Amino acid sequence: MNTTRRDFLSICAAAGMASTLSRPALADEAPKKGGNVRMAVQNGSVSDTLDPAKGAHSGDWTKQFCLFNALMEFNDSLTPTPALAEKVESTDGLTWHIAVKKGVHFHDGAELTAEDVVYSLARHKDPATTSKAFAIASGFKEVKAVGKYEVSLVIDKPNFDLPSVLGSSYFLIVRNGAKDFSKPVGTGPFVIDNFTPGSKFSAKRNPNYWKPGLPYLDTVEVIGVPDNAARVNAVLAGDIDICSLVDHRYAAQVKGNQNVQLVLNKLGIYTDLILRQDNPISGNADFVSAVRYLQDRKRMVDDVMQSYGVIANDHPVAPWDPYYLEGLPQRAFDLDRAKFHLKKSGVAGQSIEIFCQPGIASSVEGAQFLQSFGAQAGFNFVVKQVPTDGYWSNYWTKRPITYGSISNRPNVGMIFDLFYTSTSPTNEARWKDPKLDQLLDSARAEGDFKKRKAIYGDMQTLVHDNSGTVIPVFDVILDGVSKKVRGYKSNPSGMNMGYRFAEAVWRA
Repeated sequence: MNTTRRDFLSICAAAGMASTLSRPALADEAPKKGGNVRMAVQNGSVSDTLDPAKGAHSGDWTKQFCLFNALMEFNDSLTPTPALAEKVESTDGLTWHIAVKKGVHFHDGAELTAEDVVYSLARHKDPATTSKAFAIASGFKEVKAVGKYEVSLVIDKPNFDLPSVLGSSYFLIVRNGAKDFSKPVGTGPFVIDNFTPGSKFSAKRNPNYWKPGLPYLDTVEVIGVPDNAARVNAVLAGDIDICSLVDHRYAAQVKGNQNVQLVLNKLGIYTDLILRQDNPISGNADFVSAVRYLQDRKRMVDDVMQSYGVIANDHPVAPWDPYYLEGLPQRAFDLDRAKFHLKKSGVAGQSIEIFCQPGIASSVEGAQFLQSFGAQAGFNFVVKQVPTDGYWSNYWTKRPITYGSISNRPNVGMIFDLFYTSTSPTNEARWKDPKLDQLLDSARAEGDFKKRKAIYGDMQTLVHDNSGTVIPVFDVILDGVSKKVRGYKSNPSGMNMGYRFAEAVWRA
Protein backbone atom coordinates (compact mmCIF):
# COMPACT_ATOMS: atom_id res chain seq x y z
CA MET A 1 0.00 0.00 0.00
CA ASN A 2 1.38 3.40 -0.94
CA THR A 3 -0.46 5.47 1.65
CA THR A 4 1.47 5.63 4.92
CA ARG A 5 0.36 6.06 8.50
CA ARG A 6 1.80 9.54 8.36
CA ASP A 7 -0.53 10.30 5.44
CA PHE A 8 -3.55 9.16 7.45
CA LEU A 9 -2.52 11.13 10.54
CA SER A 10 -2.27 14.19 8.31
CA ILE A 11 -5.88 13.60 7.24
CA CYS A 12 -6.92 13.36 10.89
CA ALA A 13 -4.98 16.48 11.79
CA ALA A 14 -6.72 18.39 9.02
CA ALA A 15 -10.03 17.25 10.49
CA GLY A 16 -8.99 18.37 13.98
CA MET A 17 -8.91 14.85 15.46
CA ALA A 18 -6.45 13.28 17.83
CA SER A 19 -5.09 9.80 17.19
CA THR A 20 -5.77 6.92 19.56
CA LEU A 21 -4.03 3.56 19.55
CA SER A 22 -5.77 0.26 20.22
CA ARG A 23 -4.58 -2.39 22.64
CA PRO A 24 -4.70 -6.17 22.12
CA ALA A 25 -8.24 -7.53 22.03
CA LEU A 26 -9.70 -9.05 25.18
CA ALA A 27 -12.13 -11.92 25.52
CA ASP A 28 -15.81 -11.21 24.86
CA GLU A 29 -17.54 -9.51 27.73
CA ALA A 30 -20.89 -7.95 28.57
CA PRO A 31 -21.63 -4.54 27.02
CA LYS A 32 -20.33 -1.64 29.02
CA LYS A 33 -20.70 2.10 28.89
CA GLY A 34 -18.10 4.62 27.92
CA GLY A 35 -15.42 5.35 25.39
CA ASN A 36 -15.19 6.56 21.83
CA VAL A 37 -15.21 4.71 18.53
CA ARG A 38 -13.85 6.16 15.30
CA MET A 39 -15.02 4.84 11.95
CA ALA A 40 -13.42 5.75 8.62
CA VAL A 41 -15.82 5.60 5.65
CA GLN A 42 -14.91 5.74 1.98
CA ASN A 43 -16.99 8.81 1.16
CA GLY A 44 -16.01 12.32 2.11
CA SER A 45 -16.60 15.53 0.19
CA VAL A 46 -18.05 19.01 0.48
CA SER A 47 -21.40 17.59 -0.64
CA ASP A 48 -21.75 15.45 2.53
CA THR A 49 -25.04 16.13 4.27
CA LEU A 50 -26.99 15.36 7.44
CA ASP A 51 -30.31 15.98 5.69
CA PRO A 52 -32.00 12.57 5.26
CA ALA A 53 -33.70 13.79 2.08
CA LYS A 54 -30.36 14.40 0.41
CA GLY A 55 -28.14 11.59 1.67
CA ALA A 56 -26.26 10.08 -1.26
CA HIS A 57 -23.98 7.39 0.12
CA SER A 58 -23.17 5.16 3.07
CA GLY A 59 -21.12 7.88 4.78
CA ASP A 60 -24.10 10.24 4.82
CA TRP A 61 -26.51 7.52 5.96
CA THR A 62 -24.24 6.31 8.75
CA LYS A 63 -23.98 9.81 10.20
CA GLN A 64 -27.72 10.39 9.83
CA PHE A 65 -28.60 7.20 11.71
CA CYS A 66 -26.46 8.45 14.59
CA LEU A 67 -28.83 11.41 14.95
CA PHE A 68 -32.23 10.22 13.73
CA ASN A 69 -34.56 7.23 13.83
CA ALA A 70 -37.03 5.93 11.28
CA LEU A 71 -40.54 4.67 11.86
CA MET A 72 -39.33 1.14 11.16
CA GLU A 73 -35.94 -0.57 11.33
CA PHE A 74 -34.55 -3.90 10.17
CA ASN A 75 -33.56 -6.96 12.13
CA ASP A 76 -30.93 -9.51 11.13
CA SER A 77 -33.31 -11.24 8.71
CA LEU A 78 -34.23 -7.99 6.92
CA THR A 79 -37.70 -7.95 8.47
CA PRO A 80 -39.00 -4.44 9.20
CA THR A 81 -39.80 -4.02 12.89
CA PRO A 82 -41.30 -1.03 14.74
CA ALA A 83 -39.00 1.81 15.80
CA LEU A 84 -40.60 5.27 16.17
CA ALA A 85 -43.84 3.66 15.08
CA GLU A 86 -45.74 1.32 17.36
CA LYS A 87 -47.65 0.00 14.34
CA VAL A 88 -47.80 0.49 10.57
CA GLU A 89 -50.91 -1.27 9.28
CA SER A 90 -53.13 -1.50 6.20
CA THR A 91 -55.82 -3.84 4.93
CA ASP A 92 -55.72 -2.78 1.29
CA GLY A 93 -52.16 -1.52 0.76
CA LEU A 94 -53.52 1.97 0.02
CA THR A 95 -54.55 3.49 3.35
CA TRP A 96 -52.01 3.09 6.14
CA HIS A 97 -52.41 3.75 9.83
CA ILE A 98 -49.25 4.75 11.69
CA ALA A 99 -49.30 4.74 15.49
CA VAL A 100 -46.44 6.93 16.73
CA LYS A 101 -44.49 5.74 19.77
CA LYS A 102 -45.31 7.79 22.86
CA GLY A 103 -42.77 9.22 25.26
CA VAL A 104 -40.01 9.79 22.67
CA HIS A 105 -38.21 13.13 22.80
CA PHE A 106 -35.95 15.02 20.44
CA HIS A 107 -32.49 16.07 21.56
CA ASP A 108 -33.82 19.50 22.59
CA GLY A 109 -36.49 17.96 24.83
CA ALA A 110 -39.49 18.41 22.53
CA GLU A 111 -41.81 15.39 22.40
CA LEU A 112 -42.20 13.44 19.17
CA THR A 113 -45.76 13.74 17.82
CA ALA A 114 -47.72 12.93 14.69
CA GLU A 115 -46.98 16.40 13.31
CA ASP A 116 -43.26 15.59 13.15
CA VAL A 117 -44.00 12.38 11.26
CA VAL A 118 -46.32 14.16 8.83
CA TYR A 119 -43.69 16.81 8.10
CA SER A 120 -40.90 14.22 7.74
CA LEU A 121 -42.86 12.26 5.14
CA ALA A 122 -44.50 15.13 3.28
CA ARG A 123 -41.34 17.23 2.85
CA HIS A 124 -40.09 14.80 0.20
CA LYS A 125 -43.05 15.72 -2.02
CA ASP A 126 -41.93 19.34 -2.27
CA PRO A 127 -39.64 19.82 -5.31
CA ALA A 128 -37.86 22.60 -3.41
CA THR A 129 -36.56 19.99 -0.96
CA THR A 130 -34.73 18.27 -3.86
CA SER A 131 -35.24 14.97 -2.08
CA LYS A 132 -33.70 11.83 -3.51
CA ALA A 133 -36.91 10.09 -2.43
CA PHE A 134 -39.10 12.41 -4.51
CA ALA A 135 -40.17 9.61 -6.85
CA ILE A 136 -41.29 7.50 -3.90
CA ALA A 137 -42.93 10.32 -1.95
CA SER A 138 -44.78 11.60 -4.99
CA GLY A 139 -47.01 8.58 -4.43
CA PHE A 140 -48.01 9.83 -0.97
CA LYS A 141 -51.48 11.04 -1.86
CA GLU A 142 -52.37 12.28 1.63
CA VAL A 143 -50.39 12.50 4.85
CA LYS A 144 -52.20 13.87 7.88
CA ALA A 145 -52.33 13.70 11.66
CA VAL A 146 -55.54 12.20 12.99
CA GLY A 147 -54.51 12.50 16.62
CA LYS A 148 -51.49 13.52 18.66
CA TYR A 149 -49.86 10.15 18.04
CA GLU A 150 -51.79 8.91 15.00
CA VAL A 151 -51.00 9.43 11.32
CA SER A 152 -53.01 8.48 8.25
CA LEU A 153 -50.99 7.90 5.08
CA VAL A 154 -52.85 7.31 1.82
CA ILE A 155 -50.79 6.32 -1.21
CA ASP A 156 -51.84 6.45 -4.82
CA LYS A 157 -51.12 2.80 -5.60
CA PRO A 158 -51.21 -0.30 -3.38
CA ASN A 159 -47.81 -1.14 -1.89
CA PHE A 160 -47.56 -3.86 0.71
CA ASP A 161 -43.81 -3.18 0.96
CA LEU A 162 -44.43 0.25 2.51
CA PRO A 163 -43.27 -0.70 6.06
CA SER A 164 -39.81 -1.51 4.71
CA VAL A 165 -39.77 1.72 2.68
CA LEU A 166 -40.42 3.65 5.90
CA GLY A 167 -37.31 2.07 7.40
CA SER A 168 -34.99 3.58 4.80
CA SER A 169 -32.65 6.49 5.48
CA TYR A 170 -34.66 8.93 3.38
CA PHE A 171 -37.59 8.73 5.76
CA LEU A 172 -35.74 9.30 9.00
CA ILE A 173 -37.93 11.45 11.24
CA VAL A 174 -36.93 15.09 11.71
CA ARG A 175 -38.45 17.94 13.69
CA ASN A 176 -41.58 19.57 12.30
CA GLY A 177 -40.44 22.49 10.13
CA ALA A 178 -36.73 21.59 10.15
CA LYS A 179 -34.82 23.13 7.26
CA ASP A 180 -31.31 23.77 8.59
CA PHE A 181 -29.36 20.51 8.85
CA SER A 182 -25.96 21.91 9.70
CA LYS A 183 -26.54 20.94 13.33
CA PRO A 184 -29.83 19.03 13.32
CA VAL A 185 -32.01 17.83 16.17
CA GLY A 186 -33.23 14.24 16.08
CA THR A 187 -34.42 11.45 18.33
CA GLY A 188 -31.40 9.25 17.67
CA PRO A 189 -28.78 7.70 19.96
CA PHE A 190 -26.32 10.57 19.58
CA VAL A 191 -26.43 14.36 19.67
CA ILE A 192 -24.44 16.31 17.08
CA ASP A 193 -21.20 17.82 18.33
CA ASN A 194 -19.31 18.84 15.21
CA PHE A 195 -19.93 18.46 11.49
CA THR A 196 -17.78 19.76 8.66
CA PRO A 197 -18.70 18.32 5.24
CA GLY A 198 -15.82 16.37 3.77
CA SER A 199 -13.92 16.44 7.03
CA LYS A 200 -15.30 15.77 10.49
CA PHE A 201 -18.37 14.34 12.16
CA SER A 202 -18.53 13.79 15.89
CA ALA A 203 -21.45 13.22 18.23
CA LYS A 204 -22.00 12.51 21.91
CA ARG A 205 -24.36 10.11 23.67
CA ASN A 206 -28.01 11.10 23.92
CA PRO A 207 -28.63 10.69 27.67
CA ASN A 208 -32.41 10.48 27.11
CA TYR A 209 -32.44 7.97 24.29
CA TRP A 210 -35.75 6.12 24.09
CA LYS A 211 -34.11 2.69 23.76
CA PRO A 212 -33.28 1.59 27.33
CA GLY A 213 -29.56 1.12 27.96
CA LEU A 214 -28.43 2.42 24.57
CA PRO A 215 -26.12 3.64 23.27
CA TYR A 216 -23.06 2.28 25.06
CA LEU A 217 -20.48 4.75 23.74
CA ASP A 218 -19.86 8.23 25.11
CA THR A 219 -18.90 9.58 21.69
CA VAL A 220 -18.59 8.51 18.10
CA GLU A 221 -16.64 9.93 15.17
CA VAL A 222 -17.05 9.27 11.46
CA ILE A 223 -14.23 10.33 9.15
CA GLY A 224 -14.38 10.42 5.36
CA VAL A 225 -11.21 8.83 3.97
CA PRO A 226 -11.59 8.10 0.23
CA ASP A 227 -8.13 6.55 -0.05
CA ASN A 228 -8.55 2.78 0.36
CA ALA A 229 -5.01 2.15 1.53
CA ALA A 230 -5.17 4.96 4.07
CA ARG A 231 -8.27 3.49 5.71
CA VAL A 232 -6.74 0.03 5.96
CA ASN A 233 -3.40 1.27 7.25
CA ALA A 234 -5.22 3.31 9.87
CA VAL A 235 -7.15 0.39 11.34
CA LEU A 236 -4.08 -1.85 11.27
CA ALA A 237 -2.11 0.81 13.15
CA GLY A 238 -4.92 1.42 15.64
CA ASP A 239 -5.52 5.00 14.55
CA ILE A 240 -9.16 4.19 13.88
CA ASP A 241 -11.40 1.47 15.27
CA ILE A 242 -13.44 0.52 12.21
CA CYS A 243 -12.41 0.63 8.57
CA SER A 244 -15.57 0.59 6.49
CA LEU A 245 -15.19 -1.05 3.08
CA VAL A 246 -11.82 -2.78 3.05
CA ASP A 247 -10.58 -2.97 -0.51
CA HIS A 248 -10.40 -6.64 -1.51
CA ARG A 249 -6.70 -6.30 -2.31
CA TYR A 250 -6.01 -5.77 1.38
CA ALA A 251 -8.32 -8.46 2.78
CA ALA A 252 -5.53 -10.95 3.53
CA GLN A 253 -3.49 -8.29 5.29
CA VAL A 254 -6.41 -7.36 7.54
CA LYS A 255 -7.34 -10.97 8.15
CA GLY A 256 -3.78 -11.73 9.23
CA ASN A 257 -3.56 -8.93 11.80
CA GLN A 258 -3.91 -10.16 15.38
CA ASN A 259 -5.63 -6.98 16.58
CA VAL A 260 -8.22 -6.62 13.77
CA GLN A 261 -11.01 -8.88 12.55
CA LEU A 262 -12.31 -9.03 8.98
CA VAL A 263 -16.12 -8.83 8.93
CA LEU A 264 -17.91 -10.06 5.77
CA ASN A 265 -21.20 -8.45 4.78
CA LYS A 266 -23.39 -10.19 2.20
CA LEU A 267 -25.46 -7.34 0.80
CA GLY A 268 -27.14 -6.50 -2.49
CA ILE A 269 -24.45 -3.91 -3.27
CA TYR A 270 -23.04 -3.41 -6.73
CA THR A 271 -20.96 -1.13 -8.91
CA ASP A 272 -22.72 -0.42 -12.18
CA LEU A 273 -21.52 0.98 -15.47
CA ILE A 274 -23.99 3.67 -16.55
CA LEU A 275 -24.58 4.22 -20.28
CA ARG A 276 -26.80 7.25 -20.70
CA GLN A 277 -29.53 6.49 -23.19
CA ASP A 278 -29.86 10.09 -24.37
CA ASN A 279 -26.39 10.05 -25.96
CA PRO A 280 -25.98 8.92 -29.60
CA ILE A 281 -23.17 6.47 -28.77
CA SER A 282 -23.87 5.24 -25.25
CA GLY A 283 -27.60 5.15 -26.02
CA ASN A 284 -27.17 2.95 -29.07
CA ALA A 285 -28.75 -0.44 -28.28
CA ASP A 286 -26.08 -2.45 -30.09
CA PHE A 287 -23.32 -0.46 -28.42
CA VAL A 288 -24.86 -1.31 -25.03
CA SER A 289 -24.97 -4.98 -26.02
CA ALA A 290 -21.32 -4.86 -27.02
CA VAL A 291 -20.34 -3.36 -23.68
CA ARG A 292 -22.25 -6.10 -21.86
CA TYR A 293 -20.36 -8.82 -23.74
CA LEU A 294 -17.04 -7.11 -22.95
CA GLN A 295 -17.50 -7.76 -19.22
CA ASP A 296 -15.13 -10.48 -17.99
CA ARG A 297 -17.12 -11.13 -14.83
CA LYS A 298 -15.16 -14.16 -13.61
CA ARG A 299 -11.88 -12.32 -13.88
CA MET A 300 -13.40 -9.37 -12.02
CA VAL A 301 -14.44 -11.63 -9.13
CA ASP A 302 -11.26 -13.73 -9.05
CA ASP A 303 -8.57 -11.12 -9.67
CA VAL A 304 -9.97 -7.73 -8.67
CA MET A 305 -12.28 -8.79 -5.85
CA GLN A 306 -10.03 -11.59 -4.59
CA SER A 307 -13.05 -13.93 -4.69
CA TYR A 308 -15.06 -11.65 -2.36
CA GLY A 309 -17.79 -11.20 -4.93
CA VAL A 310 -20.55 -12.94 -6.91
CA ILE A 311 -21.12 -12.81 -10.67
CA ALA A 312 -24.15 -10.68 -11.60
CA ASN A 313 -26.31 -10.71 -14.72
CA ASP A 314 -27.00 -7.05 -15.55
CA HIS A 315 -29.98 -6.61 -13.26
CA PRO A 316 -30.03 -5.37 -9.65
CA VAL A 317 -31.40 -8.43 -7.79
CA ALA A 318 -28.76 -10.49 -5.98
CA PRO A 319 -28.82 -14.33 -6.12
CA TRP A 320 -29.63 -14.59 -2.41
CA ASP A 321 -32.63 -12.25 -2.61
CA PRO A 322 -36.01 -14.04 -2.31
CA TYR A 323 -37.16 -12.33 -5.52
CA TYR A 324 -34.16 -13.46 -7.59
CA LEU A 325 -35.12 -14.90 -10.97
CA GLU A 326 -33.73 -18.41 -11.38
CA GLY A 327 -33.08 -19.65 -14.90
CA LEU A 328 -32.27 -16.38 -16.67
CA PRO A 329 -29.31 -17.29 -18.92
CA GLN A 330 -26.06 -15.85 -17.60
CA ARG A 331 -24.49 -13.38 -20.01
CA ALA A 332 -20.87 -14.38 -20.61
CA PHE A 333 -17.76 -12.61 -21.85
CA ASP A 334 -17.79 -12.92 -25.63
CA LEU A 335 -15.40 -10.85 -27.73
CA ASP A 336 -16.85 -12.05 -31.04
CA ARG A 337 -20.39 -11.05 -30.09
CA ALA A 338 -19.07 -7.68 -28.92
CA LYS A 339 -17.42 -7.15 -32.31
CA PHE A 340 -20.68 -8.11 -34.06
CA HIS A 341 -22.74 -5.60 -32.09
CA LEU A 342 -20.15 -2.83 -32.46
CA LYS A 343 -20.15 -3.29 -36.22
CA LYS A 344 -23.94 -3.35 -36.28
CA SER A 345 -24.10 -0.19 -34.14
CA GLY A 346 -22.25 1.90 -36.70
CA VAL A 347 -19.96 3.44 -34.06
CA ALA A 348 -17.02 1.03 -34.40
CA GLY A 349 -13.70 2.86 -34.49
CA GLN A 350 -14.99 5.85 -32.57
CA SER A 351 -14.03 7.00 -29.06
CA ILE A 352 -15.83 7.78 -25.83
CA GLU A 353 -14.69 8.61 -22.31
CA ILE A 354 -15.39 6.48 -19.23
CA PHE A 355 -15.31 8.36 -15.93
CA CYS A 356 -14.34 6.40 -12.83
CA GLN A 357 -12.91 7.09 -9.39
CA PRO A 358 -11.00 5.01 -6.81
CA GLY A 359 -13.71 5.36 -4.17
CA ILE A 360 -16.08 3.15 -6.20
CA ALA A 361 -15.20 -0.51 -5.78
CA SER A 362 -13.77 -2.11 -8.93
CA SER A 363 -14.64 0.88 -11.12
CA VAL A 364 -11.07 1.78 -12.09
CA GLU A 365 -10.21 -1.84 -12.88
CA GLY A 366 -13.52 -2.31 -14.69
CA ALA A 367 -12.83 0.73 -16.86
CA GLN A 368 -9.32 -0.50 -17.64
CA PHE A 369 -10.64 -3.95 -18.60
CA LEU A 370 -13.21 -2.34 -20.89
CA GLN A 371 -10.53 -0.17 -22.47
CA SER A 372 -8.37 -3.21 -23.21
CA PHE A 373 -11.16 -5.46 -24.47
CA GLY A 374 -12.73 -2.59 -26.39
CA ALA A 375 -9.53 -2.06 -28.33
CA GLN A 376 -9.60 -5.73 -29.34
CA ALA A 377 -13.22 -5.35 -30.44
CA GLY A 378 -12.59 -2.18 -32.45
CA PHE A 379 -13.59 0.66 -30.14
CA ASN A 380 -11.56 3.23 -28.19
CA PHE A 381 -12.64 3.64 -24.57
CA VAL A 382 -10.73 6.48 -22.95
CA VAL A 383 -10.42 5.99 -19.18
CA LYS A 384 -10.74 9.20 -17.16
CA GLN A 385 -9.92 8.56 -13.52
CA VAL A 386 -11.01 11.58 -11.48
CA PRO A 387 -10.79 12.39 -7.75
CA THR A 388 -13.45 11.03 -5.42
CA ASP A 389 -14.12 14.52 -4.09
CA GLY A 390 -16.64 16.11 -6.42
CA TYR A 391 -17.30 12.97 -8.47
CA TRP A 392 -20.93 12.59 -7.43
CA SER A 393 -21.80 16.22 -8.09
CA ASN A 394 -19.72 16.78 -11.24
CA TYR A 395 -19.50 13.48 -13.10
CA TRP A 396 -21.90 10.75 -11.95
CA THR A 397 -24.70 10.43 -14.56
CA LYS A 398 -23.69 13.81 -16.02
CA ARG A 399 -21.36 12.30 -18.63
CA PRO A 400 -22.31 9.65 -21.22
CA ILE A 401 -20.48 6.83 -19.38
CA THR A 402 -19.83 6.85 -15.65
CA TYR A 403 -19.81 4.41 -12.75
CA GLY A 404 -22.34 4.25 -9.94
CA SER A 405 -22.16 2.64 -6.52
CA ILE A 406 -25.54 1.32 -5.45
CA SER A 407 -26.13 0.36 -1.85
CA ASN A 408 -28.78 -2.21 -1.11
CA ARG A 409 -32.27 -1.06 -0.21
CA PRO A 410 -34.85 -2.68 2.09
CA ASN A 411 -36.66 -4.29 -0.84
CA VAL A 412 -36.09 -4.77 -4.55
CA GLY A 413 -39.05 -2.55 -5.36
CA MET A 414 -37.13 0.46 -4.05
CA ILE A 415 -34.14 -0.33 -6.26
CA PHE A 416 -36.33 -0.47 -9.35
CA ASP A 417 -38.26 2.62 -8.24
CA LEU A 418 -35.19 4.75 -7.57
CA PHE A 419 -32.95 3.74 -10.47
CA TYR A 420 -35.21 2.48 -13.27
CA THR A 421 -38.67 4.05 -13.21
CA SER A 422 -39.41 6.71 -15.80
CA THR A 423 -40.16 9.53 -13.35
CA SER A 424 -37.30 9.00 -10.90
CA PRO A 425 -34.71 11.81 -10.74
CA THR A 426 -32.11 9.16 -9.85
CA ASN A 427 -32.78 7.08 -12.97
CA GLU A 428 -29.07 6.78 -13.72
CA ALA A 429 -29.10 5.86 -17.40
CA ARG A 430 -32.18 7.88 -18.37
CA TRP A 431 -33.66 4.61 -19.62
CA LYS A 432 -37.44 4.81 -19.59
CA ASP A 433 -39.83 1.97 -20.28
CA PRO A 434 -43.54 2.27 -19.39
CA LYS A 435 -43.74 -1.51 -19.19
CA LEU A 436 -41.34 -1.58 -16.23
CA ASP A 437 -43.34 1.14 -14.48
CA GLN A 438 -46.50 -0.91 -14.91
CA LEU A 439 -44.83 -4.11 -13.69
CA LEU A 440 -43.59 -2.39 -10.55
CA ASP A 441 -47.09 -1.19 -9.73
CA SER A 442 -48.42 -4.71 -10.26
CA ALA A 443 -45.77 -6.31 -8.06
CA ARG A 444 -46.40 -3.98 -5.15
CA ALA A 445 -50.16 -4.49 -5.33
CA GLU A 446 -49.87 -8.27 -5.40
CA GLY A 447 -50.46 -9.96 -2.04
CA ASP A 448 -49.40 -13.44 -3.12
CA PHE A 449 -45.62 -13.96 -2.82
CA LYS A 450 -45.24 -16.38 -5.74
CA LYS A 451 -47.16 -14.11 -8.09
CA ARG A 452 -45.21 -11.07 -6.88
CA LYS A 453 -41.92 -12.92 -7.44
CA ALA A 454 -42.96 -13.78 -10.99
CA ILE A 455 -43.62 -10.11 -11.74
CA TYR A 456 -40.27 -9.07 -10.28
CA GLY A 457 -38.74 -11.78 -12.47
CA ASP A 458 -40.22 -10.14 -15.56
CA MET A 459 -38.67 -6.85 -14.44
CA GLN A 460 -35.26 -8.46 -14.07
CA THR A 461 -35.51 -9.81 -17.60
CA LEU A 462 -36.52 -6.41 -18.94
CA VAL A 463 -33.58 -4.64 -17.29
CA HIS A 464 -31.19 -7.43 -18.30
CA ASP A 465 -32.24 -7.16 -21.96
CA ASN A 466 -32.89 -3.47 -22.52
CA SER A 467 -31.66 -1.07 -19.86
CA GLY A 468 -28.67 1.25 -19.97
CA THR A 469 -26.89 -0.13 -16.91
CA VAL A 470 -24.31 -2.90 -16.86
CA ILE A 471 -24.00 -4.83 -13.56
CA PRO A 472 -21.08 -7.28 -13.75
CA VAL A 473 -20.81 -8.45 -10.11
CA PHE A 474 -22.26 -8.13 -6.63
CA ASP A 475 -19.82 -7.09 -3.96
CA VAL A 476 -19.15 -8.83 -0.65
CA ILE A 477 -18.44 -5.87 1.60
CA LEU A 478 -15.50 -6.23 3.98
CA ASP A 479 -14.91 -4.23 7.15
CA GLY A 480 -11.81 -4.14 9.30
CA VAL A 481 -12.82 -3.90 12.96
CA SER A 482 -10.53 -3.54 15.96
CA LYS A 483 -10.92 -6.40 18.43
CA LYS A 484 -11.35 -3.73 21.08
CA VAL A 485 -14.76 -3.03 19.52
CA ARG A 486 -17.53 -5.40 20.53
CA GLY A 487 -20.99 -5.99 19.06
CA TYR A 488 -20.09 -5.26 15.44
CA LYS A 489 -21.74 -7.67 12.99
CA SER A 490 -23.27 -7.76 9.54
CA ASN A 491 -26.83 -6.56 8.96
CA PRO A 492 -28.45 -7.31 5.58
CA SER A 493 -30.11 -3.90 5.39
CA GLY A 494 -26.89 -2.04 4.66
CA MET A 495 -23.25 -1.31 5.30
CA ASN A 496 -21.95 -0.44 8.76
CA MET A 497 -24.54 -2.66 10.48
CA GLY A 498 -27.36 -1.24 8.41
CA TYR A 499 -25.81 2.23 9.05
CA ARG A 500 -26.69 1.81 12.75
CA PHE A 501 -23.38 0.60 14.18
CA ALA A 502 -23.08 3.54 16.58
CA GLU A 503 -25.99 2.55 18.83
CA ALA A 504 -24.97 -1.12 19.02
CA VAL A 505 -21.20 -1.32 19.59
CA TRP A 506 -19.13 -0.84 22.73
CA ARG A 507 -15.47 -0.81 23.71
CA ALA A 508 -13.96 -3.73 25.56
